[in-house]
Amino acid sequence: MTQRDEPLPDRSLLLRTLRSVLALISADAVACDVTAAYVWGVDLLPSGARVTRSRLHVAVPRGVAGVGRQAVIPHREPLPASDRDLVDGVQVTTPVRTACDVAARAPSLFVATARLDAFLTRGLVGRTELRGAAHRPRPRVQRDRLLSALRLCSERSQSPAETFLRVLLDLARLPAATPQCPVPTIEGTFRADLGWPEYRVALEYDSAEHHSDRPALLRDEWRYAVMRDQGWRVLSVRAHDLRRCPDGLLSRIAGELTARGWRCTEEQRRHVQRTIRRYGRRSPPLFE
Repeated sequence: MTQRDEPLPDRSLLLRTLRSVLALISADAVACDVTAAYVWGVDLLPSGARVTRSRLHVAVPRGVAGVGRQAVIPHREPLPASDRDLVDGVQVTTPVRTACDVAARAPSLFVATARLDAFLTRGLVGRTELRGAAHRPRPRVQRDRLLSALRLCSERSQSPAETFLRVLLDLARLPAATPQCPVPTIEGTFRADLGWPEYRVALEYDSAEHHSDRPALLRDEWRYAVMRDQGWRVLSVRAHDLRRCPDGLLSRIAGELTARGWRCTEEQRRHVQRTIRRYGRRSPPLFE
């Protein structure tokens, strides 16, 4: 299921909970971070977690004491009126402020970029809005992560795994891939998850859920065969490749691109090899 097709989380119970919690804290308290993201339809909670059983992220005005930390994660930071919105009577950070906050505080560049992609693909924010909000004062590590994620994010990303692939390629300094790459065939134009039209190389991410659906698997096998008949090289990528064997995955992609005509400088070649060796020792922090 793509990000665009995912059902929006039911926020009604969360909003009822927030009304009572925020009223107890302060009339000026604002739901923020991953709690606000959930309100806007972006579920960033760990798999299986329930939002109303998770600690709520709340921007608490200075001078307000006695906030119960067991139920609330307080963020003591100023929030101008322009960064606030009202949803069913609940004060929530705006989509653009929320997107920037959750990306800046993400545990890795991979996760930060996936979070921005989630907001972009749902049409909650635009790239211009993000650029305008990204330069507000933040701790340097957070600011640098947000700016790097902003450079890499894409409104065409269809899943976090595609985002992780795109960031992995960028960090290795391999050629930039096109998200939802068009592949013209005699059966019509297909869309590869990622691709390089100039080299006719496509990457397709096959999730475990996808492989449990035999009709979908057969459709993709047919689609890949048609693409190969048009001279495309189709590389299937699975979660194991990303989680456990990113070095082997990068080697395979670099080899295919080179075989199809990609030429890199000696500096690029050394950087690719260093990245492959580094990920051979330790996999990148893809997942939260």
